[in-house]
Amino acid sequence: MLYLRDGLIVTGDGVTAPYRGTLIIDRDRIAAVERRDYSGGVSDKSVQLHGRLVMPGAIDPHAHAVAPGPRFASGTPGVSLSESLGNLRRHLAQGHTTVVDLDGFKVPDETAQVRDIQPVRVESATVHFDPMFEAADAVDGTGLSSVHREMTAQAMAQHGACVIGEVGAGMTLGGGGQDYMYIPAAIELETGVRLKSAQAAQLKYAVLGRRIAPGHPDMSRVASLLLEYGLSAHLSPERACRLIEESVMPSLAAALKGVVESANVAKAIGIPTLVHNSAPSDEATREASRIAGPLLIAGHSNHKTFDVAEAIATAEYVRSNGSVVEVDTFDSWGERDLDPRPTTLLALVDKGLVDIFATDYAAGSWDGMFEAVEDVWRNGAATLEQAVAMATGNVAKALPSLRQSRGFLRSGLYADVVCADPRHPSLIEAVYLGGSLVLTPRNEGPWVQ
Repeated sequence: MLYLRDGLIVTGDGVTAPYRGTLIIDRDRIAAVERRDYSGGVSDKSVQLHGRLVMPGAIDPHAHAVAPGPRFASGTPGVSLSESLGNLRRHLAQGHTTVVDLDGFKVPDETAQVRDIQPVRVESATVHFDPMFEAADAVDGTGLSSVHREMTAQAMAQHGACVIGEVGAGMTLGGGGQDYMYIPAAIELETGVRLKSAQAAQLKYAVLGRRIAPGHPDMSRVASLLLEYGLSAHLSPERACRLIEESVMPSLAAALKGVVESANVAKAIGIPTLVHNSAPSDEATREASRIAGPLLIAGHSNHKTFDVAEAIATAEYVRSNGSVVEVDTFDSWGERDLDPRPTTLLALVDKGLVDIFATDYAAGSWDGMFEAVEDVWRNGAATLEQAVAMATGNVAKALPSLRQSRGFLRSGLYADVVCADPRHPSLIEAVYLGGSLVLTPRNEGPWVQ
């Protein structure tokens, strides 16, 4: 037995206030959670925590590039095994003990490559249905082989996929993926100049607006941006508009259709669908919510294409249908490039409209879920127990195939446990996966067993 003694325990249920106690672990499972102190027997191991936070490991329901295989809803070629493992190490250091790989075109053999190598539980997703293949081919699709194209969502569910997703994604719906991948590539091919993601986003909005609608570009704004970015000698405003439209628009209609169709697929195969929720896909998300109800997760409902009032209105609508509201960290506390401020996230939490946290990818610079936990708690938008639940227990409840094994500090569940600074939950001091100590990033404390 392993005894984690005198910790400040946050169970993950969102209701129980933190309390000092002992977590007892038997092999890979939680044996008991007690309010008393236990020292254990002669052969037991004991760790004195001195009031450190003891929380369930976070479950990230919205991650990318954590296994080889096609990425995103665009089906672009994937990252290497080495990069996948590096991304998993980043997740582990952030206290994420389970990640859901939302690169939904992957097949089981690809996800299997990272399991049992890096100590993070990696769950799979699926978007193996039309019109998702149509949307991918419209913008990229070069990472899709016949194996991917022959797979079905039904078969993936039978192989253990826990969610449909990410349906749409920024590459096919004019979101952040266009900003850091496809628009910069198109501009560079034409001019030899590589735009930063924030620059590409500003140019995209000048051409298409926040809701991605062609035909009404702000030509003076386009010209001003081209001058500012040093492109005016290489690119006319008219040509810039054509490049943006040619990059963004071909996949849009199919991706929007896919958002709605995913709700029907979810009902047919009995697993939730996680859709790209943004201003361009708002109406499709609402329609899918009416169809799928609690089987719909409105991904990153704090998307930067929404203003705060729009984000609140959309969250209220999907909540009225019983759907789940997800907000994402993006890079709001670190790089601050794609999403420089967590303003909308905090506003949604403050209104009581958030069910779960996630990270998304943020061009590989995503911030951890416990960053969001800490910020909403310290800002008073939620209690500590509520904030922790948004990263743990609430996620398990939103993904039914996971709820019986993780997400809570409860007898019989996996001993996936995070220990952190009691004043700063994002300062992860130790991570246990299945009762084994797998990370001590700060090299402090009594963690050697």
